[in-house]
Amino acid sequence: MSILETINSPADLKKVATPDLPALAEEIRQLIISTVSRNGGHMASNLGVVELTIALHRLFDSPTDKFIFDVSHQAYTHKILTGRAEGFENIRTSQGFSGYFEPSESEHDVLALGHAGCGPSLALGLAVGAKIKEDKGYFVCIIGDGSLTSGLAYEGLSNIIAQEPRNLMVILNDNGMSINQNVGWLAKWRGQWLPHLRAQLELDKDFQQFENITVALAPKVPLGPLALSLGKGIKSVLQKSLVPEIGHFWDEMGLNYLGPVDGHNITELVEVIDRARQHSDKVPFVHVLTNKGQGWAPATVNPTRYHQPGPLKTGEQKPTYSQVFSQAILQLMAEDPRIVAISAAMLEGTGLVDVKKVFPDRVFDVGICEQHAVSMAAGLARAGLKPVVCIYSTFLQRAFDQIMQDVCLNELPVVFALDRAGVVGQDGKTHHGLYDLAFMRIPPGMTVTIPKDENEMRNLLWTALHESSPWSIRFPKGEVTGVPLDEEMRSVAVGTAEIIREGKWLCLAAVGEAVYDALDAAKELESLGVNPQVVNVRFIKPIDEALVEELLDNFAHVWVIEEGTSVGGAASALLEAITQAKERRHKNKDDLLRVHSISVGDTFPDHGEIPELRKRFGLDAHSIVQRVLNTIKGGE
Repeated sequence: MSILETINSPADLKKVATPDLPALAEEIRQLIISTVSRNGGHMASNLGVVELTIALHRLFDSPTDKFIFDVSHQAYTHKILTGRAEGFENIRTSQGFSGYFEPSESEHDVLALGHAGCGPSLALGLAVGAKIKEDKGYFVCIIGDGSLTSGLAYEGLSNIIAQEPRNLMVILNDNGMSINQNVGWLAKWRGQWLPHLRAQLELDKDFQQFENITVALAPKVPLGPLALSLGKGIKSVLQKSLVPEIGHFWDEMGLNYLGPVDGHNITELVEVIDRARQHSDKVPFVHVLTNKGQGWAPATVNPTRYHQPGPLKTGEQKPTYSQVFSQAILQLMAEDPRIVAISAAMLEGTGLVDVKKVFPDRVFDVGICEQHAVSMAAGLARAGLKPVVCIYSTFLQRAFDQIMQDVCLNELPVVFALDRAGVVGQDGKTHHGLYDLAFMRIPPGMTVTIPKDENEMRNLLWTALHESSPWSIRFPKGEVTGVPLDEEMRSVAVGTAEIIREGKWLCLAAVGEAVYDALDAAKELESLGVNPQVVNVRFIKPIDEALVEELLDNFAHVWVIEEGTSVGGAASALLEAITQAKERRHKNKDDLLRVHSISVGDTFPDHGEIPELRKRFGLDAHSIVQRVLNTIKGGE
C-alpha cells in the first residue's frame, strides 16, 4: 500500500513519519502529473506547492483552521490531502471535482475562489469574523507573487496591518511566475536578489544541520536551550542582513517578515511556519521560494506551457480564436503605428506573445491589474493612440468602473477584445465568460459586437480600430469554425444584423457561433415543415432597428440564442428595442410578437466539457429544435 492510500484526511497526514514525507510528496506529484496530462488543468503551479501544502496540513487543523489559496488553482494537493485522493483522477470533468476551491465538495474549501488578489481580504474577513464570534481557528492566506501584482492584494494587506489580527498569517509563494514570467516591482526585485536568496537557502541548510544537532544535545548539556535560542536569533538576523530590501520592505509595512524559506524542504517549512505562528508580535509574512513545475522536468523547463495544459489531442487541429486574433492584430499593428495592445498577465492566453516579439514597445503586460490596464488604455487613447485591451471576459468585470468612468465618460476609442467569452468548460463557474454582454451594454457610447466566426471577428476588429468610440468584441474559447478568411479585412456597417437564411413567421436570432447552431436547427425544422428565418445579431448595441421593424411586421415568434446570462444580454437588448419601437408606432397590433430567450440562464454554471454544457443549456441545434416545436404545439 502506498503512503497516499493511507490518507483520507489531514489527521491521517499527521500520523505519517517525517522521513516518509518526501516519498508522499513524490506520490502526490505523480498523481497530479498523470491526471492533468489526461484531463488538462493547472500542472506547474500545483507541482510547485506540494511540500508547502503538506507542511501546512501537518501544522494546522483543517477545517477548524482555514486555508485561503489566492486563486485556488494551486490547491490540488490540498484536495488530495482532504479526502479527495479517491476520485481525483476525474477532476475538472463534469462528474468530478472542481479545479478550484468548491465548498460543496468539502468543508476544507472555505469559499468558492478563482480570481487573483482577493486572498488577503477574504482571510482578514474570516479572521475578524472568528474573533467577533469568539470562534476558534487560525487563518492562512497563501498568495503567489503573480497575485502580488494586483492592487487588490495590497488593499487587503494594508487592512491586515491596520487590524493586526492575531489569528492570521500570510505566506508568499514566490516562484517568479504568473502565467508567463512575472512583471512588476516584485519581479524586478527577485531578478536582482535571486542569487542572494539561493545563497541564503544554502546557508539555511547548513544551519539546519547545526540546529538539528543542537536540538538533540540541548537537554543534555549546560545552557543548551539558551544556545539553541541564540542560534535561532542569529539565523533570523542573517536572513535579514543578506536580503535587506525585501525584509525591510515587509517589516516597514508592519508585517513580521520571515524568510526566505526553501519551499521544497518540508522540515524547514514546518519549523519556520510554526515559529511564525507561535512567536510573532505582528502578523507573520512568510516568504517561501518555490520552483513552478518542481519535480517534473518538462514543467520546470517550460512553466508557462505547462501552467495549464489542455488534454492531449491527436489529429489535425484548427487554429484557435486567440491565434487568429493574434495574426489579425499583428497585421493591423504593422499597418498602423498608433495601435497598441495591453494584457493583464495573459500574453500567452490572448495570443500576444508573438506580437510582443515583433512590437516589444507597443505590447504591454501589466500583470494582474485589470483596473490599471483599462485606465492605462484610456490614457493611451487620450494621447492619440489606438489601444486594444486583450483580456478574458471573466476578468474584465473586475474593471467595470474604469470602463465606465475613464473610457466611456471621456468617449475614448478603446477596443476591448474579450477572449474566452461564453462557457469555457473545465475551469467552471469562476471563469465562464457569461456576463460581458450585459455589463458592456451599460456604459453610454459603448458599441457591443459578437462575431459569428473568425472571419467576422477580423472584420469587426478592423472596423473598431477605424471608429472613434469605445468598442467591445467578444469571441469564444477554442478552435475556430474553419470558414475562409477574406484576403483583406474590411469594414462592417455599424448596427446592422445579417440575414443568414430567409424564412417566415418564426425567427432564430442568434449571436456568435450560435448562428451556426441556429442554421443547423433551421435545416432540421425545414424537414418538419417549419421554415424559420435565421439572423446573425452581430451588434446588440446599437441594435439593428430595421431588424426590429421587420420582426414586428412579419413574425410571431423570435428566439434569441446567446451563450451568456439571461439577464441583460442580447434577449434583453432586443426586448428593449421592440418596446421602444412599439412606443414610436403608437399602435397595439404589434403585440403578437413573442420573444423567447435561449441562454445559460441566471446562474453560475459548473465545470464540464463545452459541448456538454451547451447542450445542458439548450444551445445546441437539437435542443433549439425542441424548444421551437414545443412552442408551436402550445407548450411554451
